[in-house]
Amino acid sequence: MTNDDQIVREMMEKVSEDLAASLKESIAEAVQKEISKSMSKTLLEGEFYRRINIDLQNGLRDIYHEVAKAKKGPTESPVEVCIDCNPDDLFTEASDQLDAIMRTTEKATQEIMDIVEKLQETQLALIDIIKSFESGGVKKEQRVKLSEINSTLSEDLMTIMTTLSFQDLTGQRIKIIIDTIKSVEKIVLDLYMSTGLKIKAREEAPEKSLEQLDKETQSKMSDLKGPTEKADQNNVDDLLASLGL
Repeated sequence: MTNDDQIVREMMEKVSEDLAASLKESIAEAVQKEISKSMSKTLLEGEFYRRINIDLQNGLRDIYHEVAKAKKGPTESPVEVCIDCNPDDLFTEASDQLDAIMRTTEKATQEIMDIVEKLQETQLALIDIIKSFESGGVKKEQRVKLSEINSTLSEDLMTIMTTLSFQDLTGQRIKIIIDTIKSVEKIVLDLYMSTGLKIKAREEAPEKSLEQLDKETQSKMSDLKGPTEKADQNNVDDLLASLGL
C-alpha cells in the first residue's frame, strides 16, 4: 500500500468518524426535541382536561349544594354540604318536599271543605230563625239555637284560619324548590357552555395556552350575558346548537 493510499484511507476514516459523530449528535438532538415536544403536548393536554375536570367538579358541587339546601327546607342556618351523603338521597328528599306540600294542601283543602259543607247545613237552620224574627214569633229554643250557631261559626272560622296557616310554610317550600331549579339550571347551562367553549377552542387552536383559552371563554360568556348578567336566549340557543345540544 502506497503512502497516498494510506493517507486517503486515514482521511476517509476520519471523515466517517466525524460524520458519524455529527449524525449521532443531530439524531439525538432531533429525537430529544421530538420527545420533548410530544411530552409538552401530552402534559398540556393533561393540564387542559384536568382544568375541565375541576370546572365540572365545582359545578357538580354547586348543584349538590343547591339540592342539599332544598332538602333542608326553610331555615335560617347555613347549609353545609355533606361530602359522604348519597346524592340519590338528596334528590329523593328534595322531591319529598314537594310531596309534603301536596299532602299538606290536600289535608287543609279537605278540612275547609268539610267546614263549608257543615256551614251550608247551618245556613238552612238560620233561614227558619230569620223567618221567625220577621214574623215576630221567635221561640226560646230558636234563640238558643242562634247562640249555638254563632259559637259554631266562630269556632269554624278560627279553624279555617288555622288550617290556612299552612300556606306560609308551603309557600317557603315552593320558593325553595323553584329557586333550586333555577340555580341548578343556571349552573348546568354555564358549566356546559364554558366547558364546551374551551373544548371547541382547544380543538380549533391547540397551540393556544390554557390562560388564553380561559380568557377567551370568559370573554365569550360575558358577551352572551351582557351587563345584566342574563344571557340572551337566542345567542345561548345558537351557542348550544354549535356545541351539539
